[in-house]
Amino acid sequence: MFLDPYGMSVDWDTLQAVRGTEAIDVWYLVSLSGIFRQAARDSSAIDRSKRASLNRMFGEDRWEVAWYKSETVQDLFGNIDKKRKRTANVDDMELYVHERLGQLFPKVLKPLRLASAGGVPQFALFFAISNPDPKAIGLAQRMASHILNSGRASQVRPR
Repeated sequence: MFLDPYGMSVDWDTLQAVRGTEAIDVWYLVSLSGIFRQAARDSSAIDRSKRASLNRMFGEDRWEVAWYKSETVQDLFGNIDKKRKRTANVDDMELYVHERLGQLFPKVLKPLRLASAGGVPQFALFFAISNPDPKAIGLAQRMASHILNSGRASQVRPR
């Protein structure tokens, strides 16, 4: 199955249903730019809609603990304010997606990152294998690795 969602429109429940079949492997085009935009630098700027979107996509809210750290700030008058700032970059977010998919599927391959012409990460193409049988994993992994590695090779630009 190829999932090419509009933004972040694939719910975690959908991935769980696919995994439950043990018969459908998934090519999943994840919008890194969408995740990065939703996860504002200051956690107080993440409104209800953004938080719900991220929770729906990941099936949990632990992304916030993984991506944000508390910071204590003191102003000139000695007032102390605690803020939660995002410490995660796009690499951390991609790794979180990979780990989250790995909690659901028996095998998830290293994604192919797709960037804009200017080099800004836009998407990560993941391949997740549903069938837990080692022979099925081996076969699917060989096929998908060839495709992903071909994509990586085509991204190498001569200097």
